Amino acid sequence: MVNVFITVDTEVWPLLPDWRRAGLARDIERDIYGHTDRGAYGVSYQMDVLRKFGLKGVFFVEPLFAEVAGLAPLRAVVDEVRDKGHEVQLHLHPEWLEWVDDAQLPAAAPSYLKDFSEGDQGLLVARGLRNLRRCEAGPISAFRAGDYAADFRTLRVLARHGIAYDSSHNTCYLGTRCGLETPEPVLQPKPMGGVCEFPVSFFRDGCGHLRHAQLVACSWHELRSALLQAWRQGWYSFVIVSHSFELLKRRRQNPGRPQPDRIVVRRFERLCQFLGENRDKFRTCGFADVAADSIPAAVPATVPRTAPYGTLVRWVEQLVRRVA
Repeated sequence: MVNVFITVDTEVWPLLPDWRRAGLARDIERDIYGHTDRGAYGVSYQMDVLRKFGLKGVFFVEPLFAEVAGLAPLRAVVDEVRDKGHEVQLHLHPEWLEWVDDAQLPAAAPSYLKDFSEGDQGLLVARGLRNLRRCEAGPISAFRAGDYAADFRTLRVLARHGIAYDSSHNTCYLGTRCGLETPEPVLQPKPMGGVCEFPVSFFRDGCGHLRHAQLVACSWHELRSALLQAWRQGWYSFVIVSHSFELLKRRRQNPGRPQPDRIVVRRFERLCQFLGENRDKFRTCGFADVAADSIPAAVPATVPRTAPYGTLVRWVEQLVRRVA
């Protein structure tokens, strides 16, 4: 069976002009809880769909926003994720430093974690862990850098803080945001920098381009094909990326009135139904369910190749999403 990690980067951005006065309340409603005029499609909805099909999710929760909004909204997210049987892990976006006045934290400068010194990365990881622990998030064993922007210094920092797993390696972002360059493609978990790296899964689409397994970036046909090929090859794990706001559209263009993205909502529901109906092939799990000594040292893996039809469907869907 393939261990499938449905990972949800759970974060908020200050897009509304009154965010300071409102304590990010409306931005949190949009980006974390997915509130729209037609219903809510954020983490609560996503967890309800996961529960419907008996699946488990990993919610990489960004805790630095609590430096400007307080711990209460962070605690509410953590409580709901834990109460519904899913996993809380650490996610960091150092962009929040722009609005934080704290002499114990680095000054706001770079946007990406990898652009900070190793010492400053350590300060940010420590503050993120502190905020999550104050919200009783439970043991934190995994990390993902915002925008996948980790480097090998990040991994050393994680190891020093007792975080065993990282999931920042994204082949499609190497050379730009992701600084975890390796001589060979990383398709399966691999010891790296003192931790075990669980790379974001990727495939080659019908035109030969590399595509990472993000819900909003792939057609359902491409995701299904890549998952089945991973199973046939005997992969240990397959990591899927999503966001708390993944099922919304036009949230930046119209942050006060976002709309549900019906195509991506349906894609998420089909993914969950497929995994629920194929328990003989796939097991959704969290990083706390992984025993380090159970991870094979080497798994034969080649990059999945999806059919042109799935790519064509994605192009059509992208067009519809833009104009609808």
